[in-house]
Amino acid sequence: MLSQMQELVRRVHEALTEPWNKKSGRPKACGLYRAVEIACMYLRHNGTQEFLGDLRKVSQPTVSRIVTMLVPVIKAVLKEFVPTAAEAIEMVKGRVCLVDGTITPCWSYAEHHELWSRKHGTTGFNAQLVGLLDGAPVYISDPLPGSAHDKTAFDETRAAEIIQESSGGIGDKGYQGTSLITPRKNQKEASSAN
Repeated sequence: MLSQMQELVRRVHEALTEPWNKKSGRPKACGLYRAVEIACMYLRHNGTQEFLGDLRKVSQPTVSRIVTMLVPVIKAVLKEFVPTAAEAIEMVKGRVCLVDGTITPCWSYAEHHELWSRKHGTTGFNAQLVGLLDGAPVYISDPLPGSAHDKTAFDETRAAEIIQESSGGIGDKGYQGTSLITPRKNQKEASSAN
């Protein structure tokens, strides 16, 4: 039986338009399995290309080529496993959900101030994540600019609609003012907000 990574590599291999290692020309710095691992680490942990290169003992330009080539392929081969909002609504009926936002860092673009996330101190995109209490993922929204506060992103994506069809949701303090159950602000936070 194949592991999840082996299955992903198999799918990526089948989706590539040409062989990863060609019989002629300069060989790639790493095999397909290792390249898919690097691309997945880039996607999952938002590591810098330089860090991932050091971690896997390849150069930053090699990581950049891997990410550029394989991330779209990985996204395409995994698309069937990403629930739509309609599927997510069916999954959450009668269940309590967890909601959180995440920033997916990107290069700093001086002319795109809307990507700046003051909370995270970097540029990127805000994505809303909905999961079940057991940790099972249910939904990930399309990206919004990094400057979008979690409450705004929640209201502007289909995450709010999904939670409306569930038995309720739990979020952090960034979701105060939504239908989610959130922690209370302590006295110090409440007085500094006024």
